[in-house]
Amino acid sequence: MATRFYIGAKHLRGDIASYAKRFDLLEVASGLPAPAGGKGAGATVPSTATLKRWRKAVPAHFAFTVLVGPEVSALRLGDALDKGRVLTEAAADVLQARSILLPTPAEVTPGAVWRERLARVVDAFRRDVTNIVWEPRGVWEIDDAAVLAKKLGIVLAVDAARDPVPVGPVAYARLRALGETRSFGPSALERVVQAIGGRRDAFVVLETDGALAECKLLRRIAQSEGSRDRKNATRVVRPRGGSVKVRDDEQE
Repeated sequence: MATRFYIGAKHLRGDIASYAKRFDLLEVASGLPAPAGGKGAGATVPSTATLKRWRKAVPAHFAFTVLVGPEVSALRLGDALDKGRVLTEAAADVLQARSILLPTPAEVTPGAVWRERLARVVDAFRRDVTNIVWEPRGVWEIDDAAVLAKKLGIVLAVDAARDPVPVGPVAYARLRALGETRSFGPSALERVVQAIGGRRDAFVVLETDGALAECKLLRRIAQSEGSRDRKNATRVVRPRGGSVKVRDDEQE
């Protein structure tokens, strides 16, 4: 299967039309506005008019991801969370977003209370063509989080340069500049493509300063892998009396 890659940078660089000539994925903040004079993600939430302008300025294939606000990601059940969720869904509708991203802070641990709250928040979102993506932070083990994500029917976001990518038709990966890693070279990006493997869609966010060059390189590697997969999509099996073509995935 030739995976469709959507690749973006951590932040919007320049105007949206220029950005869309280089990347085809953008994460956009949503949620309640920050209090007057306050700080936080709400201060950078684009207006509905801006979202409409952005959607019109990019090609149809361009993918938006809407990030929930802190009032949702904290999983504190109540009016603020409900209002934030409605605003997130409204932004996703305007942008025709492919994904809604729910990053949970380190305070959200693997304990039973938090698992139940996560399930309730996820269930409250409309289930349509939009992917619900969960990005846990803190003490979560990847395997444990992957099991829970599968149970809830959502996508687990991982750092594909360092962590295994859960199976499924969709992958969501974030390549972070951590420690001595300030950029990703050909071998590292090739490992990312191989870790993602064959699936319907892969969304990759590059958090490095060299995101543009890495985006071009990652796309070339992915296209090369896709071409190789297509060439190997069929092979000839020669039973007695003739031959039939069998796809690799039919032999598993």
